[in-house]
Amino acid sequence: MGSLIKVWKTIVMPPRATVKRDGTVTWTAKGKKRTGKLTKTGSVSVQSDTWTAQFTDETGKVQRISTKTTVRSIAEKILAKYQTEVDRIRTGVATREELSKIHARLITLEKALEQFCTKMVADGSTPRHIAMTETRILRLCREADIHSVVEIRRTTVENWIAAEVKKKALAPSTINGYVKAMKSFAQYLTDIELLMKNPLTPIKKLNETIEQRKKRRAMTAEEIERLLHVTTQSPVSDEWKTGERILVYQLLLGTGLRSTELSLLTPDQIDFTRYRLRIEAAKTKNKKEDVLPMREDLVQSVKEWITSHGILSHERVFRYDAPSLRSQFYKDLQVAGIERLGKDGRSLDVHSLRKTFGTMLARAGVPLTTTQRLMRHSTPVLTAQLYIDVDPLDMAQALGQLPVFSVVPPSSPK
Repeated sequence: MGSLIKVWKTIVMPPRATVKRDGTVTWTAKGKKRTGKLTKTGSVSVQSDTWTAQFTDETGKVQRISTKTTVRSIAEKILAKYQTEVDRIRTGVATREELSKIHARLITLEKALEQFCTKMVADGSTPRHIAMTETRILRLCREADIHSVVEIRRTTVENWIAAEVKKKALAPSTINGYVKAMKSFAQYLTDIELLMKNPLTPIKKLNETIEQRKKRRAMTAEEIERLLHVTTQSPVSDEWKTGERILVYQLLLGTGLRSTELSLLTPDQIDFTRYRLRIEAAKTKNKKEDVLPMREDLVQSVKEWITSHGILSHERVFRYDAPSLRSQFYKDLQVAGIERLGKDGRSLDVHSLRKTFGTMLARAGVPLTTTQRLMRHSTPVLTAQLYIDVDPLDMAQALGQLPVFSVVPPSSPK
């Protein structure tokens, strides 16, 4: 017999949440007060509002499937439907493959995507990552003329890729990002048996080094000084607190963190005694946890900021989001008289601060493998090709350090 349960899931600590001494976390979402329990990792464990159907399938495996409803009577009918399907398969009336095809035709693409987003929330993905993934899947499906689950095919997606490559509107890395999102969606549909197998698995990534549409550069030391000076002189705004922007710039330049990673930083990630920063897997691009050193002066600056603003250990240190930081960075460049786009076609953006970090390490003589480690890249090749600016002057200075070999005529034999 099956049963209805309400499962617990783990979510990222909500903004402006209150943590009580007993570990109870309270916050408001969409006008409704929510309550959860603080976990050892700093996340929040919450009980789902909706019912989950729990039953044993035809193979003897226990299945848990969300009914997507808070009404018990409706959930009971959904559970009964699942049990009926199992009985039909056990008695040989139908196969799981036949039932899967029927479900795939009945469920809408939007409903399947909604379920996929719910799974990403349960897996601990950040709201920003979920939103970006959903947006990319919707756009690819719209432009590739995919309207249902059964229309997700390899040839359809490959035709979309070919069209985008021809238009040159998106960089290869961006196209790969769209396909990666679509592949993960198709894999989810396979896991829940709406697709028999992932039809997108054979699709290979585009070579991102062939054509890099957006070429960014590192900032010079003089430009950095002008940017920080302008930031200290700018008036206070409703969006940014006094001293917040300059600290954000200093941390991006001094740690090599991505702006999204810094926006999600919480005090409990910093070891204020040993000057180390713990990068949580859920907050990184590659989903890998790491520990990095921090300069003592930056650690002290962050500590003073946290103390002066009463930021709790599991609260975000900064409140900015990607659009607001990008917009403000461009304004600061303009006030500082720094051109965003150079004559060589290379540009400056927020991510240029990360490239500046790598370039400064290279110019300081730091070995490439150490720079790779600090920037958390998979290979030193990526670090050297995309994240280090070495201009002709640097190369000329390097050549100047080589010994000079003068041509001495051989002595004549006696």
